[in-house]
Amino acid sequence: MNSQFSEKKRHEEYIEYYKVKMLKYEDNPIYKNSYNSEKSLYDAISSSTDIDEFGRKIEKENLAVKNAIALIKDHETARKKLYMEIKEDIRLHAPLRILDTIDSMKNDMDIVNKVSEIENQVSKEISIDLFTTQFSDDLDILEEIEVYKNAQVPDEWKKKINQEIPNEMIRGGHDDWHSHVIPQAQTLKPDWEFEFDLLWENRHRRLLPFSDEILKKRIHQFKDYRGI
Repeated sequence: MNSQFSEKKRHEEYIEYYKVKMLKYEDNPIYKNSYNSEKSLYDAISSSTDIDEFGRKIEKENLAVKNAIALIKDHETARKKLYMEIKEDIRLHAPLRILDTIDSMKNDMDIVNKVSEIENQVSKEISIDLFTTQFSDDLDILEEIEVYKNAQVPDEWKKKINQEIPNEMIRGGHDDWHSHVIPQAQTLKPDWEFEFDLLWENRHRRLLPFSDEILKKRIHQFKDYRGI
């Protein structure tokens, strides 16, 4: 008698638990898939005579996996929307690829492995793309070189200030580029070369708060500084 009461009580608690989970997502536009999935679980538990029947329904209809897929789809759809709005074209690859494949997943391990594989792939693509920020990182030294080259100094200092110092800085830029930057980038992409066209794409251009004419000027200086 006590055992039957205990099982009934546990069943009722499960019903309440899944109801709360379902209501958490109700009317939330970001979690439409999750709400429908949680509702399927709630309907399954509330229409079952006991927990064992609920377990059989979960297994037969693969509800647990469908629930995980629904949450991932909601998260990745939101991430896709954000990255499209802010024009993060490289980071956008992850949600696009996950959404393209997630419905084909059959079990938890498939989901974990595939999502992890995609995230790792895109993380590498992001790292490669971030080498473009080497340009913005170099802006201070480009300005410093320009200042030295154009400094108004007494004649006896012209060679030192206007030529020797900036030329030494440029030699350092050449050495660093070929001994550190290129080797690091090519560990991720063996044929990597700096792509100047990327500077005009929104995710990089917004880091350069000056006119197009100034950008063109800095590109020319950057090529000289880095020996490209």
